[in-house]
Amino acid sequence: MKLGDMLASSRSALVLLPWAVLVGIVLRTDPYGLSEEGAKALLVAWSIGDAVASAAFTLGAPDIRVILFLPLGFLWPGEVLAAKLLTLLAMGAAAIALYRWRRRGDQDEAALLATGLLLIAPLTVEGINALSAAPFLLALCGAATWINEKVVAEKGTIGGWFFFQLLACAAAVSFHPAGLAYPAMLIYTWSQAPRDQRPREYFLIGIPVVVAVALAMRMGWAGIGWLQNPLPAAAAIFNSNGAELALPGADWVAGAALIAVAVAVAVHERRRLFADLTGGSLLLALPFGALAADRIWALLLFALLLYGGLPWLLRACAPLAGRGLMIQRGWLWLILLLVCTAFMRTNRGDFEAARNLRFSAEDQLIRDFADGISTLRATEAPAAAAGSTAPAAGAAPPAAPLGAALAAAPILVASSWPARTSIACKCDGLPLPPAASDPQSQLAMMRGVSYVILGDSVDNRPLAFNFAQMGAQIEVLAREPGGVILHLKPPRAVL
Repeated sequence: MKLGDMLASSRSALVLLPWAVLVGIVLRTDPYGLSEEGAKALLVAWSIGDAVASAAFTLGAPDIRVILFLPLGFLWPGEVLAAKLLTLLAMGAAAIALYRWRRRGDQDEAALLATGLLLIAPLTVEGINALSAAPFLLALCGAATWINEKVVAEKGTIGGWFFFQLLACAAAVSFHPAGLAYPAMLIYTWSQAPRDQRPREYFLIGIPVVVAVALAMRMGWAGIGWLQNPLPAAAAIFNSNGAELALPGADWVAGAALIAVAVAVAVHERRRLFADLTGGSLLLALPFGALAADRIWALLLFALLLYGGLPWLLRACAPLAGRGLMIQRGWLWLILLLVCTAFMRTNRGDFEAARNLRFSAEDQLIRDFADGISTLRATEAPAAAAGSTAPAAGAAPPAAPLGAALAAAPILVASSWPARTSIACKCDGLPLPPAASDPQSQLAMMRGVSYVILGDSVDNRPLAFNFAQMGAQIEVLAREPGGVILHLKPPRAVL
């Protein structure tokens, strides 16, 4: 790395330090608001660090973040905040990589504005709090051009950077369907390279193999909702929490407008974006990720808007140069003021919601169950201690109280969000079983399960119908907007 690049990286890191401190202060320390895939990767890392049965056997294979979270499983097991700080560092690395990419070609102003808006966006702060895969995917996209330059600099030698780029392809694909944009763009780039370049054939063969292996290990993308309405996700760029609720008309209009502008940027700037791996990956992530339009896709869409749209906007207004500062840049200051004010209001609302313990419908359901389990453990611990008194000499040992037996038995819960539930209640969580043909077969599938957290989802309706037919064998503990909490009563002993 050249001295100028090292100095630029050092300055970027120093500029990001106040942002990291401020975001780190407002991070939530409770185990709520997590994404299911992020919680799964963290839970598997904890299980490896504690040398217990890996959660991957019950929850499925996590994405590549489990490797990054693995040191946390040994150093800070059970600490969700440590994983959030690591995600914060990943977002900082993504910001530096995207800034350095965009500032090429006299785009310093656009790079600075785009990076600043990306870092303070409510969706960015929410993604760090939720352990989202978006910061890691953005970091890979931002560094794609730099990594490829390192491969080309090896001059045909198949060295470490070649294999690192293949690993980056597997990592990007494991995160989200939008990650397919990275290997697709890499294949396109190397297919245009001269045939005498030695890595060309290796890449054209190795990338599809690596992608196929990554998808086979993950068995696709677990927990991804396909063909979702993209308007709520796009509207979450300005109103992160409101996208989970019934959206008012203004939010739907905002989501549609953001998608329309992003499509316009993609069409107009396609030649410039396809000039390198980073721009092409951001561009292709828009159609690939639209198959599962969630918060990860929304943050990638916002990055495309910023790093593709702002340079276009500044070039279009270049004829205004020399007509005075207010005419040349006054309109830009006004836009920035409005956008930053909207971001600040949303970030403040999210912070106050966390401080006042206001949760989403899903998290409220998980929290109520975790509080109930904590109360159960607290009340059964004294009973277990009382039942453990030594019997008199020659007397038969007393039967263990029911409370002591329940406290000693592990709590097994089947949940719509098993990883998030396991972290919140510190118990063993399992995914929901498939819907059986009849209630008795369904009950046989639930052997050993004590509780069920059933989310309010269309996919869960056949399962909910079976539970409703079980009658006295099922007890409804809570019915909330996010779903229901069920207790499976143990079968009575037959004398």
